[in-house]
Amino acid sequence: MGDDGAGTKPRATGNLRSALSPAEVRAFTTRAPRCKVVLAVLFIADEGGAAPAELVNVSSSGMFVATGKAFQIGTPVRFQFRLDDTGVALSGSAVVVRRELHGMGLRFVALDQAGQDLVARLVDAAEGMPDPPPGEIAIGHGAIRVRLTAATAGYFTYNPLLHVGVGGCFLPAGGDIALGTGFELTVVDQTDQALLRCSAKVAALQEARIGLRFIDPDRAAIQALRAAIARLDGRAGPRGGALP
Repeated sequence: MGDDGAGTKPRATGNLRSALSPAEVRAFTTRAPRCKVVLAVLFIADEGGAAPAELVNVSSSGMFVATGKAFQIGTPVRFQFRLDDTGVALSGSAVVVRRELHGMGLRFVALDQAGQDLVARLVDAAEGMPDPPPGEIAIGHGAIRVRLTAATAGYFTYNPLLHVGVGGCFLPAGGDIALGTGFELTVVDQTDQALLRCSAKVAALQEARIGLRFIDPDRAAIQALRAAIARLDGRAGPRGGALP
């Protein structure tokens, strides 16, 4: 989505706006840097009714989502970016400013500072990371194996949605992998000793990468993995931040 033309961030509080003017919509949909990322979103309209959707792209001012139940232009909604049935990465308020056959565009209205920071880091992370050398990440039928090296450690830290601090990672993946796809994940060190073995689920998609959410990982294994990543990766956390 683009900027709202005024260059202002969404308010944390205040009255919800009605639909934007055509000029504002054009500015809103073309200016701000955006991130193409797919994950589940839940909308609850203030007037009643809920709509599940998939995020298509997001920017500092709003988002576009694919949904079979688009609300009317001007409808105020509350939303959640959902990484699984219980994990919510971002929540706030927005207003519908655009409708298409299979989706709708929304302008953020209420988003706290943490939410604004998350969106900014997510857009920044859209630059991605270079692909690792062959053989260090292997994705097969129902299984993923990652050899943790200096070239792969960043996949566990660079993306603010899913990183080792919240029990996840973003890995390069070719082919068409859908949200909700399950894998058995194994992470090994450079001597092929296992650091982590757990189930994982695709909770987000971004530019030929899959965001994995670890399912019930062993706590001690996660701590060992984080320590190994910190030794290999000069960045301690997403885009230079400390690991949570």
